[in-house]
Amino acid sequence: MNKKILIIIIIAVAILIPVYFLFIAGGSSDTASGEKQLYTCGMHPQIISDEPGICPICEMKLVPIKNTNQKSGERKILYYRNPMNPSVISDHPQKDEMGMDYVPVYEDEAGAEGVVTIDPQVQQNMNIKTEIVENKKLSSQVTTNAVLVTDETNEYIVTTKVDGWVEKLYVNYTGQQVSKGAKLMDIYSPMLVSAQQELLTALSYQSSLNASSLEEIKNSSNEMLKNAVRKLQLLNVSDSEIERLKQTREVKTYVTLYAQNSGTVLEKNILEGQKIMAGEPLLRIASLANLWLTAEIYEYEIPKVTIGSKAEINFDYLPGKTYQGKISFIYPTLDEQSRTVKVRIDVPNSKGELKPSMFANVVIDGPALKPTPVIPENAVIRTGKTDIVIVDLGDGKFKPQQVKLGIYSEGYYQVLNGLSEGNKIVTSAQFLIDSESNLKAAVNQFQSGAVTHSSDRTEIPEMKDDKEKTRDDKQKTKTEMPGMKKNEEEHNHSSSIVHQGMIDVESIDKNKDGKLWECPMDWNVISDESGRCPLCNMKLKEYSIAEIKANLNKYGFEYKK
Repeated sequence: MNKKILIIIIIAVAILIPVYFLFIAGGSSDTASGEKQLYTCGMHPQIISDEPGICPICEMKLVPIKNTNQKSGERKILYYRNPMNPSVISDHPQKDEMGMDYVPVYEDEAGAEGVVTIDPQVQQNMNIKTEIVENKKLSSQVTTNAVLVTDETNEYIVTTKVDGWVEKLYVNYTGQQVSKGAKLMDIYSPMLVSAQQELLTALSYQSSLNASSLEEIKNSSNEMLKNAVRKLQLLNVSDSEIERLKQTREVKTYVTLYAQNSGTVLEKNILEGQKIMAGEPLLRIASLANLWLTAEIYEYEIPKVTIGSKAEINFDYLPGKTYQGKISFIYPTLDEQSRTVKVRIDVPNSKGELKPSMFANVVIDGPALKPTPVIPENAVIRTGKTDIVIVDLGDGKFKPQQVKLGIYSEGYYQVLNGLSEGNKIVTSAQFLIDSESNLKAAVNQFQSGAVTHSSDRTEIPEMKDDKEKTRDDKQKTKTEMPGMKKNEEEHNHSSSIVHQGMIDVESIDKNKDGKLWECPMDWNVISDESGRCPLCNMKLKEYSIAEIKANLNKYGFEYKK
């Protein structure tokens, strides 16, 4: 009896086990399979498809998005949102006017406005790098180059107000030192001779009318004399020369020009015997006892510089010697081409060691800065109106954060508002900095949960032609045996353009045209001809050798310098 019961139990268990796996395990499989697998582009995360394929923008292979919902169990759906218009919501599943399903919004997503979730594999493809925000005291010093120029307040031009000829030249060469009141040149001018004769005539007329009893006649003679003297003064004849003419009554055929101030002749534009014109610059004289040092300050460094800021000055031709100075003037205009502002430093030069046009290295001490949160400049996304930083929230979640920036120094910005010490920020993610529109599209589509189905994607005609050509080539290789050899050659070529270890960039340039092709995603993929990256299938982009070396250095690859 017991034996029969045991047999019945064994048969029952044998029947129930398949039934269990059929209904229970099968149901679980259906549930798992009911979760639709989505695919995205590593460079353009706004492209999301429900099937494998190629990104319509960069033609990279779409990668699967991991389903992270299973880690925390079943999530609660709060409501459903229109994928094309996120402001339209519903409490039950439905379709919009275009036949697209409303997207569920889960409870754990409701409070995370603006948060972008990116799969770890996609993060790796994007080459996302992060950095911790630290409190640092940025340097307030400004290091720049400068050039010596003459002090404009101690510089003058020697000219004349009459036409004439240079009878005698006392300045014989450029660089000659002259003292105040020293003779510069004698000039013969018919106009000056005529003006002297007019003065002598006025003196004779005044003398002849001194005995007259008519006051009006006396006054007219006095007025005539004043006009003659005034005319000579306007022609730059000195008062001493006019007085000599009154005393001697002798007309000089030439007039002498004297130095207004002591200085050095910087320009000499005349020769003895040369005819000169009124207003023509004859000599340029300047005192070199004090010089101006003009330095150019970049626009972003202007807040560090004020009038009175101390400066340390060094000249290459005087190694080991340092001059001290202060900012005496900040020019009011900005150079549109270089985006710099000029500042002026007064430099004493009593010994004459310094020469105009000499170059100098200048270090300007700015105001002392307090420790503040700082971020690297490559972490900032400038949208035109605001500055954005991408904050890494952990678990693959990223959020755009508006920040207020302060002073820039040595590759870092002060953060006055928006971040604090310890925040984790993204410092390298090409898809975020390509353009402002790409950033907005990525954030908006991830917020709305909109899915770009492969059947709805519009392919660019040129890309479509390339794909058709690729399909034709593949069909051809299936029917022709030589295609096997071609595929092998392509494989060998693909492997040869993926460089490891120390990369000798110049040796890759076989045709010596100074240009190469590089993958903008996998920077160690470099070729001497156009094509596609064998790792991510992106089109290679043309760069100069210098640009490729800069890219390798930026992304941490070793290369032969």
